[in-house]
Parts: sequence; structure tokens; C-alpha cells
Amino acid sequence: MTTVWSASRGEFSIGDYYYFSKLTRIAEKEKLEMHEEKNFARLGDYDVIVFNYPEIKFGANDIAKIRKWARMGKKIVFTGYYSNVDRVSENVNRVVRHFGLRINYDLIKDEERNYGDPMFPFASCGELEVLMPCSASVSGGESFVVGKSVFGAVSGNVLVLGTAVFWDNYSIGVADNVRFALKILRGDF
Repeated sequence: MTTVWSASRGEFSIGDYYYFSKLTRIAEKEKLEMHEEKNFARLGDYDVIVFNYPEIKFGANDIAKIRKWARMGKKIVFTGYYSNVDRVSENVNRVVRHFGLRINYDLIKDEERNYGDPMFPFASCGELEVLMPCSASVSGGESFVVGKSVFGAVSGNVLVLGTAVFWDNYSIGVADNVRFALKILRGDF
């Protein structure tokens, strides 16, 4: 199983030490084969494809390729952010609507179950408790991460999450976020 972190649509780079050095070390320790790819056409060479906060608009040809990859059994992950910041959720929705999914342009707050701030709510993914900071809710598909609302959902081989920062250096060490991140990077959804 090989995983690719897209850098083809202006995503946060997995090589960015400030944001993802801990996730990179965890992946290496777990012997997870993970690459970063700037060439969109090459993403289909991998089993799991991650679009983490894609800022560059997906064109019709990109969407057609992603739909084909999903039909081929590739696992595809999209992450957004609350309130459609940077229009990332709008961009993600251009693709995921074809799978019956949507990132809503809202913000999930939880006054009771949080990591010291209502914008840093906890949620559940099966038996895992995960910190999902600055998240929008997700509609459609099968709920994958739930708490005060739906933080992530799956349709076919496509997973959509309302936040891109649950696996950054700040959040990765909280609750079960390491196990959650590995589950996603291994395509276990």
C-alpha cells in the first residue's frame, strides 16, 4: 500500500517541518510508504491519495481523473476547513459532489467536549477519540467521524473531512489522533 500526499493543488506540503514533521516521523516509524507529488497525473500511481487543504481549483479533467481513480479502487481523502476559509471547501465540493458528499460552510463548536476551546472539539471515529479543530460539518455519505456534528463522511472510496489540521504538529499528539491519522493514511475507511 502506497500513499501519496498531493502537492499539485496548492496543498500544505507534508514536507513542511512546522506543520507536519511529527506526522512524517510517525509514518516513517510505522514504515508507511508515503510520498509527496506535485504532478497531478502521477497521483493515480498510488493506492491512497490525500488532498489536504487544496487551494488551487480542480478543473473538469482533474475531476474526471479523480472519479476514475475512485472507480479503480483508489482511496481518496479530501480535507477542508471551517467557514470555507480560502474557498478550500468550495474547491473540494467541486469534486466530492460527484460522490454525494459536501463540506458545509460552517463551524462546529462544542462548549462541553473540547480541548480547552469550543473550536477544538473532540469527536469519535469508531473506538477512537479524536481532536478535530476548526472543522466544518460534512453532509452526505456514511458518517465516519461524529461528535457535536458530522466531522467526516465516506462515500465509496472517498473520505471527506471538515478540517485539515487534526494531523498537524499541534493536534497529532492529542487523544487518538496518531491512530486516526494512520488509519486514514493506510486507507482504512
